[in-house]
Amino acid sequence: MATPMDRLRAMTDPGPPATGRRVLFLAPNWLGDAVMAAPVLSALRTAFAAAKIPLFLTWAVRRTWAPLFVDDPRIDAILPVERHGRHRGTAGVFRLGHDLRAARADAILLGPPSFRAGAVAMLSGARERIGYRGDGRSWLLTSAVPVPVRGAMHYTQEMLVLVGELLRRWNLPTPVGGDLTLDGDSLPACESWAAQTSSGPPLWALGPGTTFGPAKNWPLRHVAAFIEQAVLQRGRRVVLLGDRNSARIVERLRGAADVPFRQQLDGPAGVIDRTGKTDLQELVSLLKSCEGYVGNDSGLMHLAGALGCPTVGIFGSSNPDWTRPGGRNSTYVTADGFQCSPCYRPTCEQPEFCLETIEPGLVLAKLEACIAAAASRRDS
Repeated sequence: MATPMDRLRAMTDPGPPATGRRVLFLAPNWLGDAVMAAPVLSALRTAFAAAKIPLFLTWAVRRTWAPLFVDDPRIDAILPVERHGRHRGTAGVFRLGHDLRAARADAILLGPPSFRAGAVAMLSGARERIGYRGDGRSWLLTSAVPVPVRGAMHYTQEMLVLVGELLRRWNLPTPVGGDLTLDGDSLPACESWAAQTSSGPPLWALGPGTTFGPAKNWPLRHVAAFIEQAVLQRGRRVVLLGDRNSARIVERLRGAADVPFRQQLDGPAGVIDRTGKTDLQELVSLLKSCEGYVGNDSGLMHLAGALGCPTVGIFGSSNPDWTRPGGRNSTYVTADGFQCSPCYRPTCEQPEFCLETIEPGLVLAKLEACIAAAASRRDS
């Protein structure tokens, strides 16, 4: 059976020239940002369909995340960005610019806010180059959009603003904005992916780490207490997910949580450690099999929400107004009463860490409410 990456090769074939307009969106580098940017695909399709103008849409995205978008009906071609390979370093800027030029785009929209992204946009040959100001790249763009105050709008809305700017420059109607629930069209290519099969009690997923720094991480004692309540009181299996950074947290968690750990999903209530052991396809399959997900503000949280898994995001140093999880079945908890929050710092330097005040019982109640609401929607 062909995998998403096998089918990627067919999507990178530029095919015959299209009438109408060619638009290329350079997706953000991080997983969560790429997921939050995905609604621009629907916004572009909707706008060009309303204007009765054919659209050939290329999605340039890190090869690591490309499987999430293979078979996406909104995309005509995927251009894999080899951030740690072909497109690495200074020479990689010119190689990426050359690869983008092959898309023959009339316009390029920039998700990444870097000077590098502005440089490759210039090298792409696109007449319209639209992105946010900053990093000294404004002169490389045909439209340098003012950067909004962080948290003044959701990150998804920030990406939709770029779409609106393109439509304005082309004198097209701008049906952009609206609902940010991301409940049906964020990752439609993943709808056909099979859920992981296993036997045992209902499965909950938990992401104990983040990439940015420990100020985003729910304290270990709270994670341990949540797991104990989930396993011992609710009789759930809890699968721990994340990268190698999360795996180091799990090593400490083994001594803090008084519950059995194992490697296999099959079995009774307990904890299954899959941190640092899953590829993207397995991660999606696991999340699709879970009754719910709890985790810090991270790419994993955004992926869970976009897949429709009932999701609770935990926020302290970051701002839910900017990066709350998408999805009809998603919510979040945040620390109250801290003037320093959100600080956007990787580490906390305050006498009291805001995430210490978010009790496991509150998160458990939020998750169970999300699960119940999702079940009610399915049954209605």
